[in-house]
Amino acid sequence: MAVFTFNETKEAIKKLYPLGIPILLNGATGVGKTAIVREVAKELGLPLIDIWLALETPESIGEIPERNYFFPAFESGAVFFFEHLNRFTPWVREAVMSVFSERTLGGKKLHPYTLVIGAVNTGEDYKDADVMDKALLARFAIINVTTDTYELLDYLSKRYPISASIVASKVKAIGNRIYEENRFKQLTPTLTPRNLEFAAKVIETYHDDPFLRRLLYTVISPDIADILLADLDFSLIRSILAGQDVEVEEEKVPVILAVVSFMPLKDDDEFLNAIKFAKKMYKKFGLEDSIVGFLSNLARRNPNFLIRHISYINNEFPNLKSVLSL
Repeated sequence: MAVFTFNETKEAIKKLYPLGIPILLNGATGVGKTAIVREVAKELGLPLIDIWLALETPESIGEIPERNYFFPAFESGAVFFFEHLNRFTPWVREAVMSVFSERTLGGKKLHPYTLVIGAVNTGEDYKDADVMDKALLARFAIINVTTDTYELLDYLSKRYPISASIVASKVKAIGNRIYEENRFKQLTPTLTPRNLEFAAKVIETYHDDPFLRRLLYTVISPDIADILLADLDFSLIRSILAGQDVEVEEEKVPVILAVVSFMPLKDDDEFLNAIKFAKKMYKKFGLEDSIVGFLSNLARRNPNFLIRHISYINNEFPNLKSVLSL
């Protein structure tokens, strides 16, 4: 399991947004879940539609698409936020689950730009909190939100500078008390085919992002995320594509070459550096015959670079010209 601070949660939400993965925020009351969603909506330039499920019945939820206030979620894009998803009757929750699983409500499709977020409070301190079972959790990217005392102090400093200076002198002791008083049961993403697809989306989109591992922790259980990234060091791959001389353990070479061969590259230098690295690795470990698959994949993903550097490739691999149809 992993917990995210206020700012980390904002970053994760904004990165998950274009992937179309529903998000579930879990944390203690007052940790700032609503404030996070409000700020994300503002930064994305989308209206926030905050649904208080306590005011809804299963029947009334189906009428939401017909209410003027909710039109943007269906017509132009919005942030659709369902608060306290597990503290009202299961019938109310089930009535809104189509939003998370099918992106529909009352039979009407959400706009593609609409971001869907739910929030829950878990643990014994929350009266009438319903259990979120595996079938429900498998539909979300799960973000456990915690309070970071220094982020909170920064927030207070901007709004209440005199009071914040008093807090600052005792920030560590206060932070420890807040943490102890607001412990909550963390939720872990499940392991289902849907979660594995979520993970694939995250890796495909953010393979070169330093935040990758943290993002994976939101969509699939951390042990599986660690397995997926065990042989992959994307900082190493970035160094390879930059033409730097790197050392790679033999057992990691196949997966690194496979990933590089399927990557859409940014420029001619990355294309040439990928080929030079592959040639070096295949020669070093006596796998020259395997270069065909690497070059074929690289060429399919980067045809423009291939056209510009076909002479170089033919010169480097003269025996493979007929095999590669170059």
